[in-house]
Amino acid sequence: GQQRWIEVVLNEGRNRHIRRLLAGLGVAVERLIRVAIGELALGELGKGQWRRLSAPEVAALRTGQQADGR
Repeated sequence: GQQRWIEVVLNEGRNRHIRRLLAGLGVAVERLIRVAIGELALGELGKGQWRRLSAPEVAALRTGQQADGR
């Protein structure tokens, strides 16, 4: 079959939410890739790479706010 990429932005998700949503539309999901959590995005990090988070990034993840305080 034909391979397609779909970008989905989810503010709050539950277990298998995207898979169920797309299944309801008749779309089979073979793979999901999370590219961001809140304002924290993978950016240029490749598979297996990592970087330390800044203090504002850690605080934003804990509080659910953006790293710049918004």
